[in-house]
Amino acid sequence: MRLVNTMKILTILVGTLVLNLFDASNCRADETATEAMLRTESLGGLRLGLPEKGVLKLLGPPAKRGALVFQEADGNYVQDWHYPDKGIDLWMSAGEKKSGVKTIAAITASAPCTFATKKGIKIGDAESAARRAYTEHVDREMTDPGSLVVGSIYGGIIFNFTKGKVSSIFFGAAAE
Repeated sequence: MRLVNTMKILTILVGTLVLNLFDASNCRADETATEAMLRTESLGGLRLGLPEKGVLKLLGPPAKRGALVFQEADGNYVQDWHYPDKGIDLWMSAGEKKSGVKTIAAITASAPCTFATKKGIKIGDAESAARRAYTEHVDREMTDPGSLVVGSIYGGIIFNFTKGKVSSIFFGAAAE
């Protein structure tokens, strides 16, 4: 009798372990799909990691550049680039050296920006269209009625909504 009970317990434990392994691999596959989508996502050709030369080719020189400052949180030198006539603000990173090649670390778009994401979402589009386009990649814990977090706040896209329309689009890390 004791052996039968031990075997039942062992069978349950092994079954639970196997189910957890499958569940973990499914989560990893979902994360990989989201990461792959985010890696290729862009806003009118602007994408995270795009070098300065690519930005200048797409947008020309910024109307205003902030000072190149050292960011204690990650040890990188960063600079704001502003394109108010295009509704684009960029956070450019030079890496750990002031003289490093600047690349896009974050993108913020608002009116009058006309650029669309690869999934076709732009400023002024219906909130429902953005939610439909990115439904499989949403961070449901961080999303609320006024925003949509695609990926995560540590690296992803955040859509903000005003009166049922996309009012801003942010690419990058909103938290560390």
